[in-house]
Amino acid sequence: MNSSAETMLAKLLGEAREGVILLDAQHPDFPVLYVNGGFARLTGYSSGEVIGKNYRLLQGSDVSQPEIAVMTSALAKGAGCVVVLRNYRKDGSMFRGEFSVFPLHNAQGVLTQFIGILRDATDTGQTEHQAESSAHSDFPEGIRSRSHFEHRLADLLHVAQRIRCGISVLMIDLDHFKLFNERYGRSAGDECLRMVAGRIAKSFIRTSDCAARYGGEEFAVVSFSTSAEALRHHAQSLCEHVRALNIPHGDSPHGVVTISIGGIHLLPSRDTTEELLIALANQELLAAKHSGRDRVHIIG
Repeated sequence: MNSSAETMLAKLLGEAREGVILLDAQHPDFPVLYVNGGFARLTGYSSGEVIGKNYRLLQGSDVSQPEIAVMTSALAKGAGCVVVLRNYRKDGSMFRGEFSVFPLHNAQGVLTQFIGILRDATDTGQTEHQAESSAHSDFPEGIRSRSHFEHRLADLLHVAQRIRCGISVLMIDLDHFKLFNERYGRSAGDECLRMVAGRIAKSFIRTSDCAARYGGEEFAVVSFSTSAEALRHHAQSLCEHVRALNIPHGDSPHGVVTISIGGIHLLPSRDTTEELLIALANQELLAAKHSGRDRVHIIG
């Protein structure tokens, strides 16, 4: 382990309850270089039992999980990912673990390690799956509930604060939707929401993205991103895709259904909260609406 990795781990660990694992990115099998005490408490494996082993140790023989392929592909490309896997402790008991993995580069920009943060998501995963099934069965796959979004936002913010990476939040609202419902009826309004939700889901497909129906005609997205400019470009593309659906809207000056997007991209400090991110994104959403709708306002 080099000195930069040791410095980062010292900052990460502190009072960490999550499992932290360091993988060797310069070896084709990504063997384990380090695990912390939280990993040992969660899995039952001591550091001596996992160092040098393949990172898939925790999945055992349960290798048919599609998320394993997602993570393997991401690591092979030198990219990060967030996946939820069935893992198995040393005593054989199973737990659902959320594994957030991020690349580490040295001063020359060379990928040297991956750092992963592992948390037990067993109970929350079951509860949220039930809520998703009952409340969002008529929405496209990839659109979550507000409660799932809030949980995910808290988790991603926590990870971003620990490893010092950028986080983005978008608030998305259908323009003049009340007028749409009044003119075309509730059934048409529901179908319109589903169509727009489908476009949003297709625009945010990375494992680290979370898109959700936040309430009424409003959607929210949280993701890791590299810059405000990249986020702005992605959001503008989403606006164009929604316009291209050509959903008639006689009470809109654009003649078709459009959306407005407000967002924030930042490198969070220790004091950054989920509430602050939502408030800033909503502030930009209002700015987008006040300046004419069918547009993007993002700060960062």
